[in-house]
Amino acid sequence: MSHESDYNQLCRMRDNSHQRRRMGAIHPEVTSVDVFSWISCLDLRTLAVLTNSTLSSSSHPHDVSFNLLIPEGGNDQLPYYKLKSVLPADSNITITSQKQITDKLNVTTPEGNFLWVVRNELSPIIITTTQLSRKRYVYISADSIIKGKIEDLVRIDLGNYAIGAAEDCSERLGDYISMDVLNVVQRMAPKGLVYSEPYDKNACLLDFDVLLAEPRNLKRNLIPSIAFWSRVVNVANQRDRIRLAMTLAFYDNYLKLPPNWKRENANTDIVYYDGPKNVCSEDDGQHQEKGSGKTWQQYLGQKSEAILST
Repeated sequence: MSHESDYNQLCRMRDNSHQRRRMGAIHPEVTSVDVFSWISCLDLRTLAVLTNSTLSSSSHPHDVSFNLLIPEGGNDQLPYYKLKSVLPADSNITITSQKQITDKLNVTTPEGNFLWVVRNELSPIIITTTQLSRKRYVYISADSIIKGKIEDLVRIDLGNYAIGAAEDCSERLGDYISMDVLNVVQRMAPKGLVYSEPYDKNACLLDFDVLLAEPRNLKRNLIPSIAFWSRVVNVANQRDRIRLAMTLAFYDNYLKLPPNWKRENANTDIVYYDGPKNVCSEDDGQHQEKGSGKTWQQYLGQKSEAILST
């Protein structure tokens, strides 16, 4: 064996050892990666950049499949063919209308109606509650660029936890709710819906831009717990209210993902999409938002952008 090959092998061994220490315990038998993403305002450019960046960063792109959930209405086949035209020929993508999700929700029940009302905010876990996926998956916010190896993320051993999520420590539990109020709610809440030990006011909120999920470990009372907390916490913004409710529902019952999987603007394995995109308003209006950077251009050329933006 040559010196060059010896050196390369040692480098690989060193890198793999470092990766194991950084990521914690791994699931070596996990060989495929199922990626789900939910987009509430359709823009194929963001989905193409998400897909291309994930594949280009992966060591095993042939083992990665994408399940992209787009708003209901229109021709679902056209977005598929447009995306396929700008992605690698052997890329594995499925485009599903969110109507297939909402059709499975029994909106006549309190739980089904709750899921319907906050479906965009709960999209990371609604995938498994509607049985769209029964095996381990990674949820990624659609407006993201992946720079890390997605297979390293999916191989993290969750143990008995249902999810692995990054933490957002720029905001703390005590910033949103009084601990005195929280303690009263905890004492009076129905059994099984709240944490049994005292809450820490300095606990970080969960970040759901990236979520590693093991559906078989999800507890049956998860959605009732999230619904309960969403009614209790007094936060005007619905997205913040649901994120706080999910943090309380999963309190001390999740695996903290390595900080490199916390979405930032740079120097992490996932960064914000910084290109132009469509923005939808509550009155069903839509406008174009200019991009703030050039990172997205590494994963989508001008010709491809022209195809997807029309």
